[in-house]
Amino acid sequence: MHWLNKLKASKKNPLGPDFSSAPMVKFSLSGKELSFLCPRHEMSGPFNKFSDAIINIYDDNIYSRWKKSKTGMSLDLIDTGWKFWDRPFGEGAIGYVTLDARLQRRDPHYRVIDSLLNPDDMKCWIITYTNNIWGYVNRELAANPERQARPVDSERDFWRYPKTYEEISTTNINGIDWFSYIVDKPYEAKRRLWHTPISEDHEVAFSFNASALGRNYYNDDHDLDGAVERTVHEFMENVHIKLG
Repeated sequence: MHWLNKLKASKKNPLGPDFSSAPMVKFSLSGKELSFLCPRHEMSGPFNKFSDAIINIYDDNIYSRWKKSKTGMSLDLIDTGWKFWDRPFGEGAIGYVTLDARLQRRDPHYRVIDSLLNPDDMKCWIITYTNNIWGYVNRELAANPERQARPVDSERDFWRYPKTYEEISTTNINGIDWFSYIVDKPYEAKRRLWHTPISEDHEVAFSFNASALGRNYYNDDHDLDGAVERTVHEFMENVHIKLG
């Protein structure tokens, strides 16, 4: 069927990755199992996958600690990406989306919340997480405007990220509650992030980052963002977690 979709592809309906023939990737996480379909890597950079599919999530030595926020630590599971294609014999690839899948652990000294398994605590954790990353970048730019050639305009130059619980969506996928949200700048591509806890101190996080190739991300002559949205949802529909 994927070859039929190639014939139907256009800039208004870009062809994304083929999930129908994608291999299943699995990780054993201390009695819990994470699995998802992972289409063939299509980016110019290397496909990176954590070499050991059996991971002791309680071994703090496997993680990279977050130096700025000191609230948690991460282990990269997979870095990959897929392109979106115009019609056969058209312009070719018009954009792409990358996936960064991580296992994240709350720092043992960070006790602001009690448990990631509590939905309110999970949302509090996400708001702290986004503020420590994108809020930090905004604050640095505001404090050092000379780093940018033109005057800083907060409406144009600052990252937008969730600051309230209401800006974080909850979706049940294959029996698991996922917390999702958007991070972006005006007129630039969205970053779509999905999190779910697997213990009181551990979570799985997926970050999907999109970009256009040789064009503006938002333009009336194509629907790259719509294609990215459909791909992200198709990917998530094929994610399964067994908590044991």
